Amino acid sequence: RRAAPATAAPPLAPRSAAMFSCCCAGKEAAEFYDYIVVGGGNAAGYACKEFVEQGISAGSVAVISAEPGLPYERPALTKAYLHPPSAKVRARLPGFLTCVGGGGERQTEEFYRKHGISIVHGRVTSVDVATRRVIVDSENVFSYGKLILATGCRTRKLGIAGDNMQGVHYLRDEQDAASLVTALEAAKPKSKAVVVGGGYIGLECTAALLGWDLDVTVVDLDPRPLARLFDAGLSSWIENEYTTRGAQFLKGESVVEFVPSSTGAIGGVRLQSGVEIGCDLVIVGVGSVPNAELMNGALRMAGGGFAVDASMRTSDPNIFAIGDICAFPSQYGGGERRCEHVDHARKSAAQAVKAAMGKSPDAYVYTPYFYSRVFEYTDSPIVFNFFGDDSGEIKTTRRGTKSIGAIWVKEGKVVGALLMGSPGPSADDASKLKALIAAGPPADSVEVVFQKFDL
Repeated sequence: RRAAPATAAPPLAPRSAAMFSCCCAGKEAAEFYDYIVVGGGNAAGYACKEFVEQGISAGSVAVISAEPGLPYERPALTKAYLHPPSAKVRARLPGFLTCVGGGGERQTEEFYRKHGISIVHGRVTSVDVATRRVIVDSENVFSYGKLILATGCRTRKLGIAGDNMQGVHYLRDEQDAASLVTALEAAKPKSKAVVVGGGYIGLECTAALLGWDLDVTVVDLDPRPLARLFDAGLSSWIENEYTTRGAQFLKGESVVEFVPSSTGAIGGVRLQSGVEIGCDLVIVGVGSVPNAELMNGALRMAGGGFAVDASMRTSDPNIFAIGDICAFPSQYGGGERRCEHVDHARKSAAQAVKAAMGKSPDAYVYTPYFYSRVFEYTDSPIVFNFFGDDSGEIKTTRRGTKSIGAIWVKEGKVVGALLMGSPGPSADDASKLKALIAAGPPADSVEVVFQKFDL
């Protein structure tokens, strides 16, 4: 037990909260760490990476995670994890532990052991900001010098009849993905699947299911796929690619009930229009909800998350927030915005760690970046890269038969840009897109703007 920062490395294996005998009544000193990271997802893994790069001493950092394993690259769950058996690449742990997605080391147990970072498995039930204490599983107590909140998001549930029925899948963690793969392995060819939602998660899952030789119908409340980012032209392009590969779309429809089969498992979905679609499997991807309830009003909120400054510091100078749950100062239109994307999770984690360690990093200036890679198990994958602000007027251009480009224009300047195609933009193209947005050139035709940046 420590009442002050330790210099010795923690035990060799990740620890559960039950292994600590701590008391919140003050009879014994709480387990102390200079830095505690709450959450065990992408952002937590990249925070640990940054701590190591900044030369943190052994025994100074603890990660408290409600998930059973180590931090991993969550985007893999809707991509290579769901690839069919015929695919050359099928993601499985520990292969996609952080930080392989960002070009870094694969952080296995040995990484955390080597650098003296404690992994505590348990759920943080409360935080006492006055005493700087974290309560885990309502009984185990840890105290901190600086706290980094990295609790991420949870899936948004439909909240309708049959939501927890066998065969209805929500996808957020590796256990969810493993359960889905088990169901896919048991499915017969041409089994019927319904995907609820036509956004990122829905379309990535649809692409995977088609590879398992299922009949897939996408039910989307929006009038077109990826409606939050794309205009009608871009949505039409991506929808055509999917329908050509066998997907069906029901747009402007919502699922109001999951209908059981004679066995009690999923047998169909009932739509708002009254139509019932028979199916053997359902995936729901209708967005996420930030896990921002933990602090119970102790921190200033904005945009559904914790308001932070340009160093990721919250309204409490000893607490930082990163990833999905932080609302940071935006260079686009001012104000504060959240960003639910792995790129921001990685970069905000590094920013917060530097600030927490007193390194005084430059102000966080983030260019939003969105991407998707689907049908990678085929010889005709679809890839898109987007950089910048998505609130301007969209102008598009066809780039041959299998590619499309677009710019977003606001106040006479290009503020956003996208390339999408099969096989899609290269890494060099993505770098040029990012440079285009950094330059913010005057608006012109899409062809002229792209030509200026050799795209």
